[in-house]
Amino acid sequence: MTLKTKILSIAFFAISFIGFAQSNCATLKGCERKLCELNTKLVAAKKAGNQNQIKGVEEAISKTKKNCTTKTVTNDLDKKVKEKQQKVKERTDDLNKAIKDQESKEKIAKKRKKLDEAKADLNKALAEQKTK
Repeated sequence: MTLKTKILSIAFFAISFIGFAQSNCATLKGCERKLCELNTKLVAAKKAGNQNQIKGVEEAISKTKKNCTTKTVTNDLDKKVKEKQQKVKERTDDLNKAIKDQESKEKIAKKRKKLDEAKADLNKALAEQKTK
């Protein structure tokens, strides 16, 4: 392990700890934010005693520490936004079809609710993308 790698590892651990101590990852950006969010998930998984989730989150933390760059965070957020946009499109199409087919008011209301939820998820992803 080179000196540079050791220094970067120590920096990531320190940033992770600081981010975790804050427990408000929204104030962080990039890799620090991603590590903070993962640490928050890890604590929740440990509280729940979910061994599979603990293992998965620990692997994600390890990979993030090893591979995270501003570019990877940006790509992840862009991908997330595109997925949310696709979900909104699908929900809109479902609702329009239900209206066109004159489905029951309950079914239309249910589809409207799902569309609203998808739009809220998209707005959250867009806000997250802006703060990258």
